[in-house]
Amino acid sequence: MGDIKHIIFDFDGTLANTWPVMFQASVSVFDKYDNRKLIIEDLYEMTGPTELRIIHQYLGNRDMVDAAVEDFVAHYEQQHEELVERNEAITDLLADLQQSGVGLALFTGKSRRTLDISLAKLGWNISFSHIVTGDDVENSKPSPEGIHRIMDKLGWSREHTVVVGDSNDDMQAGRDAGVRTFAARWMSMVQDKDYRVPPERAFENLEEFRSYLAQHGVQFN
Repeated sequence: MGDIKHIIFDFDGTLANTWPVMFQASVSVFDKYDNRKLIIEDLYEMTGPTELRIIHQYLGNRDMVDAAVEDFVAHYEQQHEELVERNEAITDLLADLQQSGVGLALFTGKSRRTLDISLAKLGWNISFSHIVTGDDVENSKPSPEGIHRIMDKLGWSREHTVVVGDSNDDMQAGRDAGVRTFAARWMSMVQDKDYRVPPERAFENLEEFRSYLAQHGVQFN
């Protein structure tokens, strides 16, 4: 098992607690166009496709799908600052990892539109080596397609790469890609805590994660 040189992060529930804004935006459009009252468990069961594909797939009022998508995006952007906390510990971790020379990538099931909104709102002063969204793959998580795309593009080896996420789909995608996979459990809302595919490790807080990285080749300044 080699030193950790590259990290592929999930986004929702791992780097940002975006579940509240995604849920409220979903509640709004399904109530408006389908007169359907969603609960958070409904959204968890729908996950897999991007948020916008979920509307395409599950909205009953087929004539209003495009309008519902635009309403979702507008609500997501308007409510983001109120509902998504800026986590300074995450901001500092990402900056410190980049400064230490660790390669950073994102593999998220989000749409490119909503991810771009979140990245702009969070204001992280870092650049990811590569980003793969749910719009960029033919097969969404738990398929490892996005992980393969990142590693193939960047030439990252499995020996020195880890995947970090919060869901069962992340655990399975990492395993099927043949990459060490860690469970992030440091957010107030995560998608799963009981894993069908056990992660190599689960981290309850960022301090524990930092300590582990420092013990496995990451030289924080």
